[in-house]
Amino acid sequence: MSVLISGVLTDGAGLPMSGYHIILKARQNTSAVVMRTVATVVTGPAGEYAFEAQTGRYDVYLRSCIEREYCVGDISVYDDSKHGTLNDFLTALDEGDLKPDVVKRFEELVVQAQQSAEAAAESERQAGQHAEAAALIKEQVETLADNVQQNTNAVEENTQRVEQLASQVEDTAEEVRQDAEAAKQAASDAEQARDDIDVALSATLKTANHLSEIAAEGEDAQQESRDNLGLKSAATMDVQTDIYNRTEGCVALPGAFGYGAYPTQRKEFDKYATSATFASWVQTTPPGRYLVVQYGGPYSKDIIEGVVFSGEVEIKMLETATHENQNRRDKFVIFNGVNQDVYCCEVRADSTNIRWTCLSQNLTAIDGARWLYNIAGPWYDVPFRDVAVGGLTQAAYRAANTDEYTIKRGDSVSGSTLIPCAVIVSNDGAPRYVLDTGRHFSGAYVSLGNSTQATSDFIFGLFVRVS
Repeated sequence: MSVLISGVLTDGAGLPMSGYHIILKARQNTSAVVMRTVATVVTGPAGEYAFEAQTGRYDVYLRSCIEREYCVGDISVYDDSKHGTLNDFLTALDEGDLKPDVVKRFEELVVQAQQSAEAAAESERQAGQHAEAAALIKEQVETLADNVQQNTNAVEENTQRVEQLASQVEDTAEEVRQDAEAAKQAASDAEQARDDIDVALSATLKTANHLSEIAAEGEDAQQESRDNLGLKSAATMDVQTDIYNRTEGCVALPGAFGYGAYPTQRKEFDKYATSATFASWVQTTPPGRYLVVQYGGPYSKDIIEGVVFSGEVEIKMLETATHENQNRRDKFVIFNGVNQDVYCCEVRADSTNIRWTCLSQNLTAIDGARWLYNIAGPWYDVPFRDVAVGGLTQAAYRAANTDEYTIKRGDSVSGSTLIPCAVIVSNDGAPRYVLDTGRHFSGAYVSLGNSTQATSDFIFGLFVRVS
């Protein structure tokens, strides 16, 4: 037998939810439904729906065309269930919703009532037997009395017999009185048990499949019902739409804000994304953990120079913030890459310039070599490539505004005093030095050579950039 479930699906603002899939997943086998079968109904343009539900228990899911399905509860459909909306069935209580202690107390009261009723019946039966015995004895006494009148010769014997029977009558009457009192007590116990059952049932629903009784009692009764079921105020709250939803007053999903959740999506950056692109995204993204990936290709750029940018990013706040002003707060970022790279940086609210700091301890020889040859700025289609911090370069040094000078290992010099220099060797083995006097280096450097002879000419040497 089927039951009609119909109504209008609306959200918390009362707006119709059109085009939503209402999915029923059977939880058990019944005469009409096989367990784990799935039925789907789509709401109309005004959120309306109507379907004949077969008897059974179902898990109910909702899904729109752009979202994953999510569970909204379970319903039970019985042969005698009345027509109602999906909300009526979702909010209805059944025998599985009663607390174990209420069920246990109810069963104890039923057993006690049954025992009291049986005791009352037994007492009534015994009282009837004693009453019959008393009537029989009375009849015998009357017969003997007649015999006494008719036979005066046996008066004394009959008188003794009468006295004996009278004593038995008194004993029987006392037993009848005691049985009557026992029957009265049993009836009183049965009445008390019935009252206890009424009290126990007064807190439960007497109408199947809807909450009209509780609704009629007002908001206090509804809240008390939710408290008794252990739902508290969570029963009146909406559930997060996803793990990154930070709307206040929502019930949190497992893995809220990305912590402890199974990843289902990730932020993708194209091959042209730079560290500034990444910083702009961080500025508008709430704190939490996110999967990220950058796709490479010809002429691609790196968010982190020389690092495969694929892994997890954790965004942390450096000061108090709210959902409304978090995009105006400084943030701290930690990147954990698929190749065990660990980097961190600070993203200012008013700037997209960031500097990554490597936290990895598993540096290889390739990492050291990359450090030495790293360049600053774009490396393609430029006539001159500047040295990155930590990189080595050979150059010709000439001090400014000084007649004679020397340079020793560890001396700090400005990049403006260094000129690109190359040593060219001809086929006959004669070397010559070529200076590009029209260019200078950027940043600050430290000398790795020693020139102890004072001179006013250029000093050729090896330098490492430090800033």
